[in-house]
Amino acid sequence: MSSLIRIFVDIIIVLTIFGVVFFLYQNYSGPLLDYLYGQQKTSVFLRDVPVLVTPVDTPEDRQKGLSGVSALPQNEGMLFIFDEEGRYGFWMKDTLLALDIIWINNNQEIVHIEKNVRPESYPATYYSPVPARFVVEVNAFFTSTFNINVGDKVSIPENKLPEDLR
Repeated sequence: MSSLIRIFVDIIIVLTIFGVVFFLYQNYSGPLLDYLYGQQKTSVFLRDVPVLVTPVDTPEDRQKGLSGVSALPQNEGMLFIFDEEGRYGFWMKDTLLALDIIWINNNQEIVHIEKNVRPESYPATYYSPVPARFVVEVNAFFTSTFNINVGDKVSIPENKLPEDLR
């Protein structure tokens, strides 16, 4: 009987350790990886065109955006993730390169595109005429080069989608 109790206690200890490790991984792996390796990039597809993006979802990171970035590799950009659909404005403060700005709704469809937005346009602010949940910024002329249009579908990895869209 004593050996059964010992096995049972060992199983409880192992399951507890597993549960704690799982909890820590789920809640802290993202910030820890960002701290150790810098911001992690992920791929999204604009229609069928892959774009390697840096996801940002905090007010501070969204406000900074691509400010100060002097070069952006082709097919790379930034994915802005918001808590809910809304009319989010974008400006070119401290941005050094021209961009295409792409607004995307909850259904992962492009709802608006501002093409070739230039740094000297600051302090102008650009908005989508309809609510959006995500915004992707890429190099200017990206949408023209790859024929990306309003109505095109976007694929965002499930682990980057807000909880209510999973």
